[in-house]
Amino acid sequence: MHPLIHPNDAWTLWAVIVSCTAGAIWLEQSYRWAATISGPVLALVAAMLLSNVGVMPAEAASYEFVGDYLVPLAIPLLLMRANLVRIVRDSGSMLFAFHFSVLGTILGAAVATLLLHRRIEDVADVAALMTASYIGGGVNFFAVKETFGVSESLTNPLLVADNFIMAGMFLVLISISGNAWIRRRYATSPLVDQVRQVTPQESDHDKAGEGERGGSRPIGIRDISASIAIALIVVALANQTSGLVVRCFAPSFVASILGNLFVMIAVYSMLAATVLSTVVSRIVGYEAIGGFLLYLFLFTIGLPADIPAVIQNAPVLLLFCLIIATTNLVVTLTLGRIFKIDLEDLVICVSATLGGPPTALALTIAKGWHRLTAPALLVGIWGYVIGTMLGITVGELLR
Repeated sequence: MHPLIHPNDAWTLWAVIVSCTAGAIWLEQSYRWAATISGPVLALVAAMLLSNVGVMPAEAASYEFVGDYLVPLAIPLLLMRANLVRIVRDSGSMLFAFHFSVLGTILGAAVATLLLHRRIEDVADVAALMTASYIGGGVNFFAVKETFGVSESLTNPLLVADNFIMAGMFLVLISISGNAWIRRRYATSPLVDQVRQVTPQESDHDKAGEGERGGSRPIGIRDISASIAIALIVVALANQTSGLVVRCFAPSFVASILGNLFVMIAVYSMLAATVLSTVVSRIVGYEAIGGFLLYLFLFTIGLPADIPAVIQNAPVLLLFCLIIATTNLVVTLTLGRIFKIDLEDLVICVSATLGGPPTALALTIAKGWHRLTAPALLVGIWGYVIGTMLGITVGELLR
């Protein structure tokens, strides 16, 4: 059956891609049920439906453009707050504890691979994707997907499983942080005695990933031009450097890591955010631009998905993600108790690894830990910085 929209009809394809992505974002920010499902999942499901009923083609050059150019451009935009000096200075013990959660994710990926390798094809790719996602977030997931060329038939059900487990773990973390029996066995912060009710306006101001709310003025053309210029320079430098590393060191493990475009983008993004911190602090809206580009990519990877295959593969991938998330939680709580880290810091770190900065911030807001919002954001950003490299490393080691 031929799709209603021809693969070469770029204008119509882009009209549908952007309109559906905008619709998913609008629903997420307008309705509680949509926010619970999450905008990325809404965009993914919409794309899957449109391709499976024959409206949009499963493959088109327009989709490849998103992955080849817009995703690399999105990463520096989402990492513009990755000021290494500030991360180390302001996050304190939380940054130390964050690496407990990183270790938990890596161990969980190894355990899940050992237990389920006979039931999952390309299990090394799944481990790499989920290591990246459960250390950083979606930006790292997509970077690893592009690196290993993982098919949409695998990534689509994996994204569904990822989001389901992340949402469930968020509820578990809220429950743990308020459980009196657990609190008696851990160091706790006096911040819990300062919990206050948050107004909707304050909650909106604290949400992560929406640059237009993070500044004191609306986004202007200066912000847009500066953000895109910095991002393009970062990607260009990363492209040249990664190519040079591959030419000098290939074939080797070093070349597979440092010669990876997305790893070098993360490195240069962190350098730019640190060295140009004064310049970046005067720009607003970069995260909104990067987030939108990432939403576009998420929509396009849903288009080649075969819905029956997604339904068939989702249960075992759900178990894979659950093993990683549970191991992350157990390792973090165990090491946190040994090193006498505050329980609040520990649950925030687990949340930051599993869901990125937005989820960590949502947890601090839900619990009223407002003095922990900045450290939560910073450790989440640090996860973005290291997630891709660690995900690729795990994937290479498990092959």
